[in-house]
Amino acid sequence: MVVESKTSHWVGRRGILGILDELEVSGGDGHSIYLTPGASDISRFLPEEEPWKSQAEIVMEQFRESETGVALFLTQDKIVAIMPPFPLSVDTLADDLTTTPLRQLLDADLLIGVVMLRLGRYGIGVLRGDSLIASKTATRHVKNRHRAGGQSQRRFERSRERLVREIYDKACEVAQDVISPHLKELDYVMLGGERHTVNSFVKRCRFLQDLSYKTLNRRVAVDQPNHKALESIHREVWKSRVVTFE
Repeated sequence: MVVESKTSHWVGRRGILGILDELEVSGGDGHSIYLTPGASDISRFLPEEEPWKSQAEIVMEQFRESETGVALFLTQDKIVAIMPPFPLSVDTLADDLTTTPLRQLLDADLLIGVVMLRLGRYGIGVLRGDSLIASKTATRHVKNRHRAGGQSQRRFERSRERLVREIYDKACEVAQDVISPHLKELDYVMLGGERHTVNSFVKRCRFLQDLSYKTLNRRVAVDQPNHKALESIHREVWKSRVVTFE
């Protein structure tokens, strides 16, 4: 196995469960390593045998910064690294291909707040697992950028900045209205939209700033943040990154 040769892609929950099924039925020797975000002294979770030990160490170093941790499956011919959609809770080394900790995370009935924003439209929702249990969407006009010069351009830019502030403030108000009734049970918050716009929005939204400790850095992919997008957003929310070394 050459651990520098790798492929990487995002996989939905059903696809991940399929990968775990294949690992379990493959048989043969292997190891499983589960590392929580920011796990320290990873040497404690390395297999004792070579080449497992050195290969696992090389791969593990690549995922130290994962905000959700990583599950590593070491087989005879490859290493599969899975960064789950939500943080792992226990550091574990198993001398077989055990998939139980990852399956338990993927089966968890988590409560997730989703805030999606693009200039001109926003969508706010709360998911219980795959189910959308609360939502609200709306549109607000924001002018496209103006290319004219002089005072006309400055007036236009002031007007546009005001409209941007208004959609930020309204989206923040709606986010609080939709998510607040579920705060006691809320597990995580995920944001969607163009990164610069979303970052600027969060800087203006005190409600989301107060939830920063529950907000994941990964942005969910969304084209138009409308109700249709909210109804299917669970597919994006539950995606995992899979990296295979062969």
